[in-house]
Amino acid sequence: MNHGVNGVALGVFVFFFLAVTAMGFLAARWRKAENEQSLDEWGLGGRSFGTWITWFLLGGDLYTAYTFVAVPAAIYAAGAAGFFAVPYTILVYPLIFTFLPRLWSVSHRHGYVTTSDFVRGRFGSKGLSLAVAVTGILATMPYIALQLVGIQAVLDVMGVGGSADSNWFVKDLPLLIAFGVLAAYTYSSGLRAPALIAFVKDALIYIVIAVAIIYIPIKLGGFDHIFAKAGEAFSATNPTTGKPRGALVPAEANQWTYATLALGSALALFMYPHSITATLSSKSRDVIRRNTTILPLYSLMLGLLALLGFMAIAAGVKVTNGQLAIPQLFEDMFPSWFAGVAFAAIG
Repeated sequence: MNHGVNGVALGVFVFFFLAVTAMGFLAARWRKAENEQSLDEWGLGGRSFGTWITWFLLGGDLYTAYTFVAVPAAIYAAGAAGFFAVPYTILVYPLIFTFLPRLWSVSHRHGYVTTSDFVRGRFGSKGLSLAVAVTGILATMPYIALQLVGIQAVLDVMGVGGSADSNWFVKDLPLLIAFGVLAAYTYSSGLRAPALIAFVKDALIYIVIAVAIIYIPIKLGGFDHIFAKAGEAFSATNPTTGKPRGALVPAEANQWTYATLALGSALALFMYPHSITATLSSKSRDVIRRNTTILPLYSLMLGLLALLGFMAIAAGVKVTNGQLAIPQLFEDMFPSWFAGVAFAAIG
């Protein structure tokens, strides 16, 4: 693995980072609110977002740096078990079609901003409301940490994440700067910032996936070769454990684990505070219904994205940390300038 700085990729990454930062701060003037001090305006964008803005915002909330890095990394490490993310994002949309429009109506009528507000109003219990709020915060903290892991993987592959010998501050400084800038423009612009940025981020992701799913298999000799190489790698015995590395198809003993993980994840996804915030920012129940019918486009993208794990194996990517597999694949396969675009999409 190359630990030198990829100047071209870093330059493209920095360009997009600065462009998104400028958009984040300018977002405060986008669809300018009459009363900017209102929690509805700051936290929910004035409950005014239409179908396409909500689609990009929810897509940006649900399909993140973690999705781009960790899902194919799980497939790179263990095989088809990592595909659990695909069925769970298919299962979730019929579920939310049944209850989210009603949740929106009640929250809109009574001015609820969070799930905790809704629980307080519905059940009249401060204790239950507090429990929901604390659970949401605790669940979101590791979720945010996963996003930072994804961004750190990109920085490491570009050569700006510090070496293994660097102290923690030097190693994490680029990440701390990025997180500080993100916090600043979110504080300044509220939900309008991620909503506006989602247009750029999601467009980049779709471009990168479309190119990767065509360009990389051509360079590797086609999908037959990719799956054959992955099958060989997974059937090889791990010298430490004495067991195969993984499987192209989950073994019968693991099928219930796979199924319950997919179902449990589907039930949990719209309990996350950021998912509900994006939902309540919609301007009508119909916006939510329409979004449940078009959000599966992201699931299609996710299925293609997951295949990158197999491609990393076929490309001979060797990393000690599986989270680096996909950024390293992009570094190895793409021209430096397009690797920078891919890293910007993740970051």
